[in-house]
Amino acid sequence: MKKKAIRNSNIEFLRMFSMLLITLHHFSLWGQGDRADKLITNGHLIDAFKSLIYLPLGDIGVYIFVMITGFYLGNKIVTNGQSLRKSVNIYGQLYFYSVIFLFIGLSYHLPLDNFPNLRDPLMPFNHVPNILMSVFPIVFNHYWFVTAFVLLMLIVPYLNIVLNRIDKRQIQILLFISIVSTSIFPLLNNNVASESVGLGVVVTAYIIGMYIKKFCSLGKSSFGIGMLFAIINIILIYVITYYDITILKYRYIRIYTGFFALMSAVGIFLIFVSLKPRFNFILNKLAKHIFAVYLITENIFVIKPLWKMFSFNNITDLIKVNVFGLIAVLAIMLCACCIDIIRSQIFRMLSSLVTVTKQGIILFKAYVMSNNKKV
Repeated sequence: MKKKAIRNSNIEFLRMFSMLLITLHHFSLWGQGDRADKLITNGHLIDAFKSLIYLPLGDIGVYIFVMITGFYLGNKIVTNGQSLRKSVNIYGQLYFYSVIFLFIGLSYHLPLDNFPNLRDPLMPFNHVPNILMSVFPIVFNHYWFVTAFVLLMLIVPYLNIVLNRIDKRQIQILLFISIVSTSIFPLLNNNVASESVGLGVVVTAYIIGMYIKKFCSLGKSSFGIGMLFAIINIILIYVITYYDITILKYRYIRIYTGFFALMSAVGIFLIFVSLKPRFNFILNKLAKHIFAVYLITENIFVIKPLWKMFSFNNITDLIKVNVFGLIAVLAIMLCACCIDIIRSQIFRMLSSLVTVTKQGIILFKAYVMSNNKKV
């Protein structure tokens, strides 16, 4: 029997780190957004920048998370069956939390429309979007990242065929086209290849992960290049963020999905994959459940109450706010992983029950058939 490959704990830690960046972004976006708006309105622009210090980190985390998938899967032959099973597993996890929180939301009479000012007047059943998003999470794009990731998994068999048939030069040309269209064009308000959040940026990150695994020699030189990429591009990101918030007085910064965020992610990714491989059972176990952090914290019924609880509105010292925010996010992530471990045990028991039931039915049919023959 073929042994399951042991995952490099450096990369599994990077997976968790990417989710930390995503969740810190949400802390700034949802937990500190109202504070930042008031600070901007009152002319306290530097304080507004401080209150949104984690805001630019979200897309860096998204890029890294998908690069890991490309690193592991990009050079493999993935069948339609494997792709479908992976998509179903993701959807099962997603649907579990969507339905659970839907029942909780209905039981406690939580709002069925969290963002009425953002609704599309042409959307059918517009008065209960939370129910639609919970019952049909992919169709109504409950979580953009999950929707894009599931679509990526469905096209991976075909994407990998192309990537493994073309040579290095052709992949470089493909990457150039993809990076320009999905990470530079959006900075110019050109979303023809991808919205600010969408499948295009996810596919680009996947191809980069595959390219690094297949063509880059990983060691001290790649570690140094990664450090250079990460430092330079993170500095550029925060310079642009500072300009957007303090000069343009606009907190929805343009850098969410952009070239600099992508290059920062490439740099951080290179740093971790260049390290000597290590193995830690606990770390690898937690990393398997880290996706649940996104599913739980970004649930349509959870998002507002959660970040309202951790907005720290009674604290005026913004350094303390951000430190407490980091601690809160780490605690939230740990709790979400623990919840998902319980969820996985429930799924495992249900799977065992289905297997036992099937075996029982087969045995019963065999018993009936053998008795009929005797008769």
